[in-house]
Amino acid sequence: PPTGTSPSLMKMQQLRRPIMAVAAAATTLLLLCCSSSSSLSLVDGFVLPTHATTRLAHHRCGGFQPTHQLHSSAADDDDDDNDDVSETAALTTVDPKAKAEIRNILNHLSTQTLESLLSPSDAKLIYEELFFSSSDDEDEQSSIFNDETYQQYVKYWDKVGRKLREETRTPADLLGTDITNRILSFIRGDGDGSSSSSGSYDAQTVKTFLESDAINSLFTQLLYDAIFEFTTSIDIIGNAISKLPLLGPVRNQVLKESKRNMDRTLGPLLRQFLSGYTRVAIRQAVDFVVSKENASKFASANAKLVGYLLKERSVSAWIPEDKVLAEWRQDVWDYLVGLERGSDNQKIINQSIDWVYDLVGDKCIDDAGVNVGSIIDSSPTLEKNAALFWKRCQDNAN
Repeated sequence: PPTGTSPSLMKMQQLRRPIMAVAAAATTLLLLCCSSSSSLSLVDGFVLPTHATTRLAHHRCGGFQPTHQLHSSAADDDDDDNDDVSETAALTTVDPKAKAEIRNILNHLSTQTLESLLSPSDAKLIYEELFFSSSDDEDEQSSIFNDETYQQYVKYWDKVGRKLREETRTPADLLGTDITNRILSFIRGDGDGSSSSSGSYDAQTVKTFLESDAINSLFTQLLYDAIFEFTTSIDIIGNAISKLPLLGPVRNQVLKESKRNMDRTLGPLLRQFLSGYTRVAIRQAVDFVVSKENASKFASANAKLVGYLLKERSVSAWIPEDKVLAEWRQDVWDYLVGLERGSDNQKIINQSIDWVYDLVGDKCIDDAGVNVGSIIDSSPTLEKNAALFWKRCQDNAN
């Protein structure tokens, strides 16, 4: 630079070329967007590209191709460009009045308790009106669960099922390495001396599980097979008969009949004994499982099992076959439709509503420490979209 040039002027000269490049790119993009008179269309409050814009984008992806048709006059181009610009500006420009209104609405809602917005009695009446028909005609379709909603329900259920079946990632991939390691570390009880609590089980829960008929039968069968295998391998009967003064063929016949009679007579007695003994064995197993000395071993075993389920099995491996999914789909629908019939379902819903209102009925958003005003101030984009949504609601109402 010439001698005596100021630093600010030097910086401006250095930024001159990048600024010109950005301006040229912006001008080119604007010309491409305005090259078609119907390049943008307004659908439900959103600016969407029309077929002409899409075709132009395909031309740019495969190399620039000049258009073969031009508008008859520059005046028409100017009018169409002005219409597109006005539509875009109307969508991106937020009315200050709408901003103030939506901010006032959100601030008001954040200070209202759940009971003040909707009383428990009204919530129950809404559920009864929607889910429990007062008509005695069983063929009358619900206002919510009808043929049309069932078709949409099947459509999206199958769509979600296909999407999950195509998912090759594991739950660990979806959770991330850090969260997965935290889960496994918590199960093992690493680093905080909590292995005894994370690896131990409730004694009554373990006892209830182990004393079930299925576990009792499993223990009985395992012990019976072990005893029978031991008797066969050692050949106690054969060793006893071999010492008797019998000839070879007679000895073999006696041995064969003895083993058959032992299994016939001793088998039921052994099974009866084991069915009672397994209860003693289960009580000993309960003491072993819930003991603090073995807590770390079971914690490691739990972490190994959960690690396998999270890391080794993909999401698609968790999805059952289509026949089972179809049965689940129908069971869920039948349950939802069944809400309209029977006092038990109505009683369950009323109890659920009472539980929710007992928990958070007198609470508002501000009680959770959430400042709506600070959230809006932190995200101008959120404020803009909320105001635009409120403005569209007002326009549609008018």
